[in-house]
Amino acid sequence: MNDQIVIRDLQETDADGVRALDEQILGRDRSASWNEYVERFLRMSRMHTMTIPSWGSQVAEIDGKVAGFILGERQTIGYGMPIGVRIVALAVHPDYRRRGIGRKLVDALKAHCREHGVTQVYSVLQAEDERDARFLAACGFDQAPVRVLACKL
Repeated sequence: MNDQIVIRDLQETDADGVRALDEQILGRDRSASWNEYVERFLRMSRMHTMTIPSWGSQVAEIDGKVAGFILGERQTIGYGMPIGVRIVALAVHPDYRRRGIGRKLVDALKAHCREHGVTQVYSVLQAEDERDARFLAACGFDQAPVRVLACKL
């Protein structure tokens, strides 16, 4: 239980670990979308001519393995969401939960945002997802003044 937790920027070599952890937690493989998302993030973060700063996706590493991750995406007014960074996904391996890893990942994303002048981080949750809502509230998140409407087809 005294393993050292290292929080660092997401790297291309993390794609397999992120995909495996996501599949373990959700019980289904979303590898096509993860690989595309991770690659898109890395491609954009390598561009030095970006007009929008990078958004700071992170991984938590223990003994060289991905123990958790946070994927963020910079949002602009063009998408109708608040300007800021949206948490797309946040996960911690079941064996490493209750050790502050999720909070460290959120804190790392918030610090990265502050460094780049981004003043808002938000997450969109299912209405019934109380566990994640409680976690985010404990990390300093409040109800947002955004209303999301959906049409089930």
